[in-house]
Amino acid sequence: EAMLSRLGGDEFVIFIEDAVDRDKVLSLADNVLRAFRKSFLIGESNLYVSVSIGISFYPEDGETTEEILKNADVAMYRAKEEGKGTYVVYDKSMHTPFNERMNIEKHLRSAMNNNEFELHYQPQVDIKTGLISGFEALIRWNSPVLGFVSPLSFIKIAEDSRLIIYIGEWVLKEACCFMKSIHDRTGLRHKISVNISIIQLLQDDFVEMVLESLEESGLEPSCLELEITESIFMESFENTVSKLEFLKSRGIRIALDDFGTGYSSLSYLQHLPISTLKMDKIFIDSLADDSYSQTFVHTIIVLGHKMGLEVVAEGVEDVSQLAFLNESDCDKVQGYLVSKPVPQRGVWELLEHQNFY
Repeated sequence: EAMLSRLGGDEFVIFIEDAVDRDKVLSLADNVLRAFRKSFLIGESNLYVSVSIGISFYPEDGETTEEILKNADVAMYRAKEEGKGTYVVYDKSMHTPFNERMNIEKHLRSAMNNNEFELHYQPQVDIKTGLISGFEALIRWNSPVLGFVSPLSFIKIAEDSRLIIYIGEWVLKEACCFMKSIHDRTGLRHKISVNISIIQLLQDDFVEMVLESLEESGLEPSCLELEITESIFMESFENTVSKLEFLKSRGIRIALDDFGTGYSSLSYLQHLPISTLKMDKIFIDSLADDSYSQTFVHTIIVLGHKMGLEVVAEGVEDVSQLAFLNESDCDKVQGYLVSKPVPQRGVWELLEHQNFY
């Protein structure tokens, strides 16, 4: 009593005619979700595929085919945002965030060609010396139409649309070239940290792209650090680890970002080819008055050092946090206590005034 068709790409449509009973529609959605919880045997491999479903009804959700499809699409994107593996029924209140998303994606597609992106750099400071040891490159987008767009808004959209592949390559090459100019001018080998998306890492030519960025810039491999979030390793463990192991063998550093907020597991942590643990700001925020946070942070530092890793604390904003981290032998700090992210000209000013405390 239904028609299944492929709309395009990985999007499929189920059309149910004369569906008087809404519960039967929702029951069908449940059955589809249940079916996808089982693996698909392809050759000798068991593959798991996630599915997100958006549902719209005629005529209350649209009187034309185009409206019905569009609103089902809006609901499907909401299902994706809720973590996939679920269904969402369309509601008119969903249109505002959906329209905002579509508007951002439309302007994002032209932003690269129009040179609308800029990198800002936040310094990392050696906690013992108070001297800058490196910088993290952070992308900023100032659209002539939308104004300043927060990375929290556009990075996820860039990943979903796969624009992150091209944006991420630009960020890496731009950051490497700028850091090489700092080395040439100061004679100091500061490190540059660049955030890497799972979408980038899964590209077949990811390793070649990283090596090419180093070669074009002339930056030494040991001065580049790729920042990876914990969730990346859960997406495709073997594939991502092998690529990162190769890059690490070439001297490139690998940092595990936001450690402690996602899928932390000691059983796999010891197998990751990482050089650095970065503690998330959420743990640093409550250091002053939370003994649990203090114990947790101290334990992470000890664990990292026993594994031969460098430990960096993010989001350090006051001297009491710095004092605790210093007493706990944390290696480096990053945050507003030292400096907000600054444009290129601000980097030179920071380097002229090296001692921060």
